[in-house]
Amino acid sequence: MRAVVIDVWRGAGRVTLLVLLVTLASHPALAQVDLAGMWQTVPRNQDGSGMTGDAAGVPLSQEGRWWADHWSPEDFDVAEWVCRPHSWDYGLEAGRSRMRLWTEVEQATQRLIAIHGHNDQEEQEVAIWMDGRPHPPENAVHTWSGFSTGEWEGDVLVVTTTHVKEGYIRRSGLMRSDRTTVRTRWRRIGQILQATTIMYDPVYLAEPYVRSANVFINDPAMWLNPYPCEEATETAVPRGSTPHFLPGQSRLPGLNPNLADRFGTPYEARLGGPDTMYPEYIARMKAFPRPGAAQEREP
Repeated sequence: MRAVVIDVWRGAGRVTLLVLLVTLASHPALAQVDLAGMWQTVPRNQDGSGMTGDAAGVPLSQEGRWWADHWSPEDFDVAEWVCRPHSWDYGLEAGRSRMRLWTEVEQATQRLIAIHGHNDQEEQEVAIWMDGRPHPPENAVHTWSGFSTGEWEGDVLVVTTTHVKEGYIRRSGLMRSDRTTVRTRWRRIGQILQATTIMYDPVYLAEPYVRSANVFINDPAMWLNPYPCEEATETAVPRGSTPHFLPGQSRLPGLNPNLADRFGTPYEARLGGPDTMYPEYIARMKAFPRPGAAQEREP
């Protein structure tokens, strides 16, 4: 608040007024966009060539490479993992990624407290806190959805997620650790909603990993069906065992140097790593030997 003296002439007299100008605390104008609604998945392919074990384009660290080398598809059949949820960020990538978004508003002030989301993929939910609250300490509980805060950059909602459980990058042995920070940029363009996800993992990734293919279309009439799951023994994998491959013994097609995918991708590229993310790597691939004539076959 500041005072300003104003001279006002009234006839032959002079009146001096003390005017108090009140400067209201205000925030810069934000181009906030309403993201609430029912959002239908736009058909798309998950990243990768479709060859199990292919890590081309993923900036795996050495630790991430070791994890991928030991992973076995029988991991999905272990009784303890039958109802294993997807994380919220991976659920956006998966096929059943239809979702509902809604807002939580403080009634007295109409201040936005949070944006909530429910995903059709194993019914994951997320709360994106918009009220400026801090993230929990590092040793706080980790969950499948993590702890998320959001802020607006123009008309883009930038969400920062920490405290996540270890989860998939691809469902073929490529994982991110529970020390990952996930940053998601949500942008609405008319009836289209696009999400760009960036993963920062100091354990399994040597560089940030970006996904930008998550696109949704507004569909007010869309149904979100329940996703019930009950544990059941569906295979012969004994309870308590951990399916895995020893070093150098993986039978995943992507790790077989003599097996070609439908693109004829060299084996070296399928091992992943930071270099495989960049266009310049294409020139290097031309010098690599091509796999044999054997093609991957569907089981």
